[in-house]
Amino acid sequence: MNLSETSFVLKSKKADLRLRFFTPTSEIKFCSHATVGALCALAKEGLSDLHKVLTVETGVGILKMEIDSRDSNAQRYIFDAPPIQFVPAPFTIQEMAEAIQIPLELLDLSRPLLLEKTHDYLYFAVRDLERLKQAVPDTGLTTEFAKKNGIIVFCALTNQTFDPRNHLHARGFAHLVGIPEDPFTGSMQGGLVAYAMQNGMVDSSLKWVGTEQGHFIGRPGEVNLEIVTRSPLHVRLHAEAVHVYESELHL
Repeated sequence: MNLSETSFVLKSKKADLRLRFFTPTSEIKFCSHATVGALCALAKEGLSDLHKVLTVETGVGILKMEIDSRDSNAQRYIFDAPPIQFVPAPFTIQEMAEAIQIPLELLDLSRPLLLEKTHDYLYFAVRDLERLKQAVPDTGLTTEFAKKNGIIVFCALTNQTFDPRNHLHARGFAHLVGIPEDPFTGSMQGGLVAYAMQNGMVDSSLKWVGTEQGHFIGRPGEVNLEIVTRSPLHVRLHAEAVHVYESELHL
């Protein structure tokens, strides 16, 4: 299916259910797309009411999730973004750019290089869409740098967008877990909004933030993020999904 992650639904002693997530090479703490897919599958199997609220155990803790089937034409899957914990990166943006071979002139040096500790995602700003298009790290060097520093995803972002209704455009490079570039990284979105709000890239009073990703590799996607509270920042993702096919594995 050419998908970045697969989710597995398990029983939990701590919550209503447990989700585990795997890339082609590694288990990861959390994945939003695979979460939406799992919730969609649960709804299709009749394992939810028209509006079901669940607690779900994940690698980043127990998250509240909703399956809202009250509108049959627009079934919604809503869940909390994992906690956001930013710290300064243990290296400079110049050192990162040199290590992964992104030209320094593409980057917005007025904004910081921050590490989000819940996921081990690294966030940095790029000046505009044209420069973001060019900001493709070297595969071998980036894998080596990611392994040395434990970085799961490099998130490059700008507040210039293809769709004027959106607020942010991002790219996610996850070489350490076998994904040179992810078409859309839902687990990156909470940190994306937090970074942009902390650094003046979007209006901090916004109730909804629209983000987009994947356009440069021909697989565009977007999501609406609800800002529930600001201190601390609490973000909820609102998503839709379509059932494609099903099969059985016989072991």
